[in-house]
Amino acid sequence: MGQEVFDEKAGWKKTLIIGFQHVLTMCPGTIAVPLILAGALGLSAEETAFLVSANFFTIGIAILIQVLGVGKWIGSKYPIILGSSFAPLSPMIVIGQKYGMQTLFGAIIVSGAAIFVLSFFMDKILKLFPQVVVGTFVTLIGVSLAPTAVRDLAGGEGSEGFGAIPNIVLGLCVLLIIILIEKYAKGIWQSMSLLLGIVAGTVAAALFHMVDFTPIAEAKLFQPVLPFHFGMPEFKIIPILMMTIFCIINMIQCIGVFSVIDEITGIHTDNNTKERGIRGQAVSQIFTGAFNSVPSTMFNENVSLIDLTKVKSRSVITAAGIMVVIAGIFPKISAVITAVPKCVLGGATLALFGVITASGISILSKVDFGADNNFKIIGTSIAIGVGATFAPEIFVNMPEMLSMVMSNGLFMVSASAIILNILLNGKKALS
Repeated sequence: MGQEVFDEKAGWKKTLIIGFQHVLTMCPGTIAVPLILAGALGLSAEETAFLVSANFFTIGIAILIQVLGVGKWIGSKYPIILGSSFAPLSPMIVIGQKYGMQTLFGAIIVSGAAIFVLSFFMDKILKLFPQVVVGTFVTLIGVSLAPTAVRDLAGGEGSEGFGAIPNIVLGLCVLLIIILIEKYAKGIWQSMSLLLGIVAGTVAAALFHMVDFTPIAEAKLFQPVLPFHFGMPEFKIIPILMMTIFCIINMIQCIGVFSVIDEITGIHTDNNTKERGIRGQAVSQIFTGAFNSVPSTMFNENVSLIDLTKVKSRSVITAAGIMVVIAGIFPKISAVITAVPKCVLGGATLALFGVITASGISILSKVDFGADNNFKIIGTSIAIGVGATFAPEIFVNMPEMLSMVMSNGLFMVSASAIILNILLNGKKALS
């Protein structure tokens, strides 16, 4: 079975419904990054709203570039959803605070160009990522995302009602609804399990006055997203280097997404497709910087939704991309989408993040633990990655850039697995 599996016809009703589920799935992470960035940089409410709208708009374009492709060389043409990347968030805050917004967007543009150049050497880069490395990396992605889902289930970290019993009960009920519908429903109802769970949870939350409708009322009906809203970009070497390093970490995460897709769909993605995918993500980032937004990454949780719905159609992801673009230029629509309570989304994403962890374990199950020092590579790398993820404060006394890199658990697990594989297996690791 090859890429033709993504050509399946879903019908327009199913396409719209499941496409909307993909939009809801990518929303929490996608809006979190610009909101955190805006807060750290002290942007006004109006500037923050624009940053969120620009983010939706550019993410929608990035999805369409990835799923439809641009010519023969850009975009994987896989059903991949992109969303805001957390990997470069720390350097974005540092650059924005020290150098300003124009330098920040200049660094985003140039680092995107750097990833584009690297994509032409992907055949050599991918030799660093055999199954033992990718499986270890994907497993940690699921493990590291789980606490985010649990914090959302509790109401969202920092929220006034964080940990309140109604939040936890409602979130767990949403999770249970999704699991039961996926198990016992048939046809399109089974495919709608995530959407039905979120809708049921949101209705219940509204009945108990847990939904804030104020942002919907205050949002503008229409707001065009124009390039260089914060001024023409400025290009400075230190911010560009900082951003490029973290965008390489983001590139590694994108490589892992293809392995999750392979595991879920039973296909084998060749290196040329991965190259086109990374190239599409890089082109999207250049566009993103010009239109005042943040770098994107391929979302594992949306790949998990493909497993949940059993619908692999490109047309579904194309519809989702169009919806996200529309949400970007019609802020009132995006406000409706983002009004879903955190506890409801937390319950929904718990199911999806579990699929990612299971995919990583499945990849590792194909690895011979008794050969090529795989036992040592996997065990040590996961220990280092988990440690960096949940105890990042141990690197606080290191130089700023090194501290940011080493406190990133996904960087540490991949770096550890790659280095140990080369050290313990020598030339065989790169053959």
